[in-house]
Amino acid sequence: MKRTSTTFKLLLGSLAITLSFGAVPPHASAADTAFINQMSDQYHAFEKKHRDIYKAYLQNERHLYDTYHGQMTSVYNELMRVAHADLDGMTSILENDIQQLKKSYKESSNAFRDYVRTTDKNRAGGPMDLYEDTMDPNDAGSPMDLFEDSLNPDSAGDAADLYDDTLNPDSAGSAMDLYDDEVNPDSAGSVMDRFDDESSIHSAGSIMDRYDDGDLPKAEAEKLMAEALVQAEADMNKRISDTQRSVQNRKNESLRDIRDAWLNVKHAILQQRERTIAEVSAARERLTGTGIDFKPLILDDWITVVVDGDYLIFEQPPVIVNGNTLVPMRAIFEKLGAEVLWNAGDQSVTANKGATSVWLQIDNSSAKIKGQDQTLGAAPRIMNGNTMVPLRFVSEALGANVHWDDNKKTITITPAS
Repeated sequence: MKRTSTTFKLLLGSLAITLSFGAVPPHASAADTAFINQMSDQYHAFEKKHRDIYKAYLQNERHLYDTYHGQMTSVYNELMRVAHADLDGMTSILENDIQQLKKSYKESSNAFRDYVRTTDKNRAGGPMDLYEDTMDPNDAGSPMDLFEDSLNPDSAGDAADLYDDTLNPDSAGSAMDLYDDEVNPDSAGSVMDRFDDESSIHSAGSIMDRYDDGDLPKAEAEKLMAEALVQAEADMNKRISDTQRSVQNRKNESLRDIRDAWLNVKHAILQQRERTIAEVSAARERLTGTGIDFKPLILDDWITVVVDGDYLIFEQPPVIVNGNTLVPMRAIFEKLGAEVLWNAGDQSVTANKGATSVWLQIDNSSAKIKGQDQTLGAAPRIMNGNTMVPLRFVSEALGANVHWDDNKKTITITPAS
């Protein structure tokens, strides 16, 4: 009997030990583990979503910067080519003219020597030298030097440099640096860091840590995590909005400054050319009684488009056809708040905004606004893979006001309020 009692006590003790060491604490149950994993998955989905949004936005803005920089570099190179070709052509004409005049006039005469000096582009301060200076990027402070600097991302403080910095996440304090910080869970205090902490059972005092410790019931933890997600989304969306506005503001300023630098060098070249021709012609007239003429210099225009205060960058630069400016359709329609539908079958495009519908077709000078036939000054066309549409027509069809500034070669569009 004693042996039986001892055996029974041993069995009870063994059972007690088993219960003591084998019991699962309430916060580590299978259901709780599933909830903890669910909240962890929710965080990782949030992180991936916003990292993807960040990467796509950065990639798109870098593409726009590279596109515009490439376009304006081509404008710069073409301006240099045309201006120097004109200078070389004028120099050649004047040198030939002097050789011909030697046959009829004494080279020792004051008038002849004056004409030679006036036409010498190597004479510092002479009209030909001054004309050459306007197009010399190596002449510090010259219009061409300033235009080149505005396009140089390595020229500190100039337009392209400031625009480039804004898009550089490695440039401390830039718009993209601040955005990059917010989507980085390793950046202390960032939106991603705060939401990561609340979602982790390893972050002391967090929602999920308190739940794991048994200090929060599941229903309360679910409520708090739902609120944390809403707050994280709101904070991240605000950062996105702030970044977009900051980038657009810098883009506006840089594109304006580059446009003005281009206008300045173009004006300087044409103005100095006119002065140079006047002085050269006057010197020749003093010698021969007649002046000298040159063919007009034609410099290409660069059209700038501003919609609701924002400067636009197009994959295909605007072109002028029959006095009508054509621009890529999707960029302008979307900026004006219209939904764009492309019909590949008949190569037509329909833009809808509110109760207004605009229909256009490639190579067709007829269009429709709310179903009513309209005649276009220039038909839509495809250029370098871009569908180009008449800017004024589509803007006014959608209720916007359009203003052309000929001095600045800028079209300003103000959407209907």
